[in-house]
Amino acid sequence: IRKCIRMNNAVVIVTYNRVELLKECLACVCGQTIPFSRVIVVDNHSTDGTAEFLAAREDLDVIREPENLGGAGGFYDGLQCASQGEYDWVLIIDDDAMIAPDYMEKLLDYANAHTGIYGLAGKVVTEGHIDVSHRRRITNRLLYVESNVTTGEYQKESFSCDAATFCGLLLQGKKMREIGLPQKGYFLWYDDIEYCLRLQECGGVTVVPAAVLHHKTVLSKEGMVTKGVLHRIGWRQYYGYRNRYDTAKRHLGSLSAWVILWQYRVFWLLSFFMTWKKETREQGRSNQKILHDVIKDCKAGKLGKHPEYHY
Repeated sequence: IRKCIRMNNAVVIVTYNRVELLKECLACVCGQTIPFSRVIVVDNHSTDGTAEFLAAREDLDVIREPENLGGAGGFYDGLQCASQGEYDWVLIIDDDAMIAPDYMEKLLDYANAHTGIYGLAGKVVTEGHIDVSHRRRITNRLLYVESNVTTGEYQKESFSCDAATFCGLLLQGKKMREIGLPQKGYFLWYDDIEYCLRLQECGGVTVVPAAVLHHKTVLSKEGMVTKGVLHRIGWRQYYGYRNRYDTAKRHLGSLSAWVILWQYRVFWLLSFFMTWKKETREQGRSNQKILHDVIKDCKAGKLGKHPEYHY
């Protein structure tokens, strides 16, 4: 342990029904060369023994949610708890994020050597490969198009990005308290992107590839390459589309939000055509229902947990 460094840092971990991953995640957190002063775990109403495991850990501050509030609700409550303390830095991770022992050391060394740094993130590695989806830039503000930072940039000492997921995002405590809390009503997806766009006003997020995080959860890639976007719409996309619209309206302007809403209307029309064929009829009808709810709620400015779309 690097005892020469005295910093007051906290970490917020959101977990849901992955107790074995949480145990491994906590082992990584507690094994840092620069220790955390406080470890905050938000249990999103798990039912797999997580509550019992956490109850036996006196070294943790545990928030037990009365229901599953999604990642957005969990991070909102976790950061609200952290904002009540005068922490120098606050790390944000899910229970499937395994930070290397020197993760904090690498990021804080960089922050101490540079001025005006308020948001930092490391390199995410999944199954031995850099997962570029976690660090992105906005390449078209009108259509709100995001592009992954290429693997070549990870050869640099550092680079900037517009948006980083909450998979290893480190926030300067004072700045975090200034810009406020994530959008609790997003429930799932885009809470981290919207939050990072607030950081853009004060320099954005700096990625330091020397800080490594191993991501233990692999999203299914079935159909992602061979099937188009209309064949991949499910209940999660309700939140993705709705929150993307809200994020664009807040940070990119009303014209961008208007264009995105019309894009969803086109998706609805194309889904209508899908119902003409027997092999795509069921998917088309499902798409129409989800997109109808997306468009309706976008126009009404409605956020929160949808009664039909959740875990």
